[in-house]
Amino acid sequence: MSQKKLNPNTSLNGIQPPEVTDKPKSPQVEVECLKQHMVALGDEVNKMPDPAIDKSGPIDYRALGESLRIFPDEEIVKPQVCLSIQQDDRTDTWATLGNFSLIIGKTKSRKTFAVSIAVAAALRRDLTLGRFMSSFDEDKRNVLYFDTEQGRYHALKVVKRICRLAEQPSPTNLFVYPLRSLSTQQRLGFIRWHIYNTDNVGLVVIDGIRDTIVDINDNAEATERTDDLMRWSAELGVHIITVLHMNKGNDHARGTIGTELQNKAESIITIVVDPNDKSLSVVTAEDTRERKFEPFAFSIDETGLPYLVDGAITAASIPSRAKKPTVDTMKPQDVAAIVRRAFSNDEYLRYAQLRTNIVEASEFIGIPLAKSRSEEFIRRVETLGYINKLRAPSHRYDVYKVNLQNLPL
Repeated sequence: MSQKKLNPNTSLNGIQPPEVTDKPKSPQVEVECLKQHMVALGDEVNKMPDPAIDKSGPIDYRALGESLRIFPDEEIVKPQVCLSIQQDDRTDTWATLGNFSLIIGKTKSRKTFAVSIAVAAALRRDLTLGRFMSSFDEDKRNVLYFDTEQGRYHALKVVKRICRLAEQPSPTNLFVYPLRSLSTQQRLGFIRWHIYNTDNVGLVVIDGIRDTIVDINDNAEATERTDDLMRWSAELGVHIITVLHMNKGNDHARGTIGTELQNKAESIITIVVDPNDKSLSVVTAEDTRERKFEPFAFSIDETGLPYLVDGAITAASIPSRAKKPTVDTMKPQDVAAIVRRAFSNDEYLRYAQLRTNIVEASEFIGIPLAKSRSEEFIRRVETLGYINKLRAPSHRYDVYKVNLQNLPL
């Protein structure tokens, strides 16, 4: 039997096989060369990382169901309130343990100042600025603060401000990390690790939740990050405050991530600059699961600390809840932009896919439409002749097609 020669062009991970020349070699020499080559390949294989193996095994849904089931005779135990707003003779809940809240506002609306007051209250575990009340237990005394947007210099200024508000020069239970220099995945991993590996955590702040995802309008990423917040807060019994920008053109939270967070947050707090007095920032409970606290305003003194301004709020100061957008209230170019994006990858769309695309496209341009609103949108743009319903060739069902010539410019 003739011995098979090695291919001189074959290599693996940069390891070249034994050199093949025209000069014949003895079988002993050729075998020795082959041994050396295999040893080199073995060394390279040993350096490779172990494959990721899921060792968790299948989920026992029966056991999981037993742990999750609610029985009618259970005693109702309210979640522990950890942050609240006190005004005159009333106290209203902002945050409870096991949940997360969302602060939204436009750029330079002083969102971080509002967060600073809340963190100072958590450190004091007492009333701060006569308005913010904290009630964390001793085993929930630690505060984690992740700043994804600012560098070390500006993050340190925030720390100094918090310490002055808390009247504690160097609190040992405050852990602040500026994550601007990290990649998106590194930020997410860093936050997750510290939440699960820091003892006695009660409050977590993620100032810049947007920087833990790659695409602000990606449905999968938005759902995954929202799931993270719900899971982390529930499993560890902490409260997580997240901060997100509003769109420049309207008062909606940015992107699909904003829509998802608003749907699941315990409280949605808006911070806006008073249109009548730019030195004031107005704090409003946009949506809460409990009774909403009354809006209040704060300003910044000459030393850089926030202070409350009583009696400064007028009807014009409070942001009015924007009316639900419709085709007739939206700008024509926005309607056209939604329709064009919905059909950007397909000539024909069935109804369910069109509805999904409309929701995604509306979130992309910053005018999010809920499912029911997207259905109204479809009916209206069909009436206007922007889209047509028809039975296309090779389709068993009715589909929709865009009329580009009818769309507003």
